[in-house]
Amino acid sequence: MDTHDLTIAEAAHRIEAREVSPVELTQAYLDRIDRLDPEINTFVTLTRERALDDAARAEADIAAGRYRGALHGIPVSIKDSLATAGVRTTAGAKHLSDWIPDEDATVVARLKEAGAVILGKTNMHEWAAGCTTINPYYGTTRNPWDRNRVSGGSSGGSAASVAAGLALGSIGTDNAGSVRNPASLCGVVGLKATYGRVSRVGGVAGTGGYSTDHFGVLTRTVRDSALMLQAIAGPDPKDPLSSDAPVPDFGALLGEGVAGLKVGIIRDYFDDLAVDEVKEVVADAVKLLESLGMSVQELPVPYMEHVPMVQLVTARAENLSPAEPFLRTRPRDYSPGLMNRQILALTLPAHAYVTAQRVRRLICEAFDRAFEQVDVIVSPAVSMPAETIEECEQGYVESAGGRILLSDARGTRGTLCTIPFNVTGAPAVSVPCGFSSQGLPIGLQIAAPHFQEPALLLVAHAYEQAAGWHGRRPPVGWEPAP
Repeated sequence: MDTHDLTIAEAAHRIEAREVSPVELTQAYLDRIDRLDPEINTFVTLTRERALDDAARAEADIAAGRYRGALHGIPVSIKDSLATAGVRTTAGAKHLSDWIPDEDATVVARLKEAGAVILGKTNMHEWAAGCTTINPYYGTTRNPWDRNRVSGGSSGGSAASVAAGLALGSIGTDNAGSVRNPASLCGVVGLKATYGRVSRVGGVAGTGGYSTDHFGVLTRTVRDSALMLQAIAGPDPKDPLSSDAPVPDFGALLGEGVAGLKVGIIRDYFDDLAVDEVKEVVADAVKLLESLGMSVQELPVPYMEHVPMVQLVTARAENLSPAEPFLRTRPRDYSPGLMNRQILALTLPAHAYVTAQRVRRLICEAFDRAFEQVDVIVSPAVSMPAETIEECEQGYVESAGGRILLSDARGTRGTLCTIPFNVTGAPAVSVPCGFSSQGLPIGLQIAAPHFQEPALLLVAHAYEQAAGWHGRRPPVGWEPAP
């Protein structure tokens, strides 16, 4: 079976109609993983026997008339920072190389309840603390579009597994853009819902700030993202930070028109970040939205220049608490760069964190006012296409306009476009919106007011269907990387 072009919605239709069995589908994905994953390194742990057993159980249930819905029998992957009962969970860290949790993360449990088949755990940046998935302990995940380039991160393995056709969907985490960044670089859809919409119980402590981290989904289409979000969203009594807001039908509006809706653009902040090629592709995407009947409005949003400081101070301070025991007992099990970063986080004074939260409130209020004027805000998802592995290791990219540093005092360049919606907690999605001159994917970020995921997905789906970029696939059957 050629799984390369399937979506969750298409596979679900075939399973429900008994045209394909979950066992056949799962075996096809396992065969494809065996053939291609040694070259791109998306999986850290493959749960082959469990997956086939779960697929057989799904097949028996469906044959007995107990069909659970669109995810029943669908093969998916899980980022390795989410606990999986009886299956190794490393968080990309040497410290946890042998840890086997006793319980599933809530999102994993909900996927199982929906009948999904879990293929295994995907590679990620060490402790989710970066956006390249160049991992010193579990290897680098390579970009399916160009294996000399990074897949993004920290959910790089999850995005690459979907892009390469090694899973129909995946769960990632997003503390500073770690779902949307790799989605953009790998040419797939990456969605994080409103903060609190999805339970974070079962995420490895220290892989995301308590108030900035989100769990999200990576899929090939917006409709598939709606299907996965439907399965994992909702209040969790185990998570005091989860919201009790009612869970709507996330796909209810898909296919409806977007004429009359308003698009907001924040020029100063995002234009300062994006390279010219990304600006041009995003500008074309905005024109397409206009052609669909949406109006465009430039938005002055105050305090944007303080977003990187707020994100950096908040996330590093909140990540430090669970990391402290490892810093005291096993500091050398961190890579040198991350160990230095953790030690620097120890020097953050309490008043810096308090000040960051006060400024954060101003930023949130500014975005609330902005969303009173528009329905969605669009921007680049990432400021440039995927860098080469060599460029990431040297820390800069040489361009026609001069040397571009990949990190500076503001933080990592790969997340500066995404962090406004981690600071505010607003829902945001990256959808493919074109390709660079080198054939690399570029993502359009669309954000909406809190708990307005149906409207967000409506606009994202309308753009996706009109643009058609989601139909392109990376090359398959690669020769070994040089």
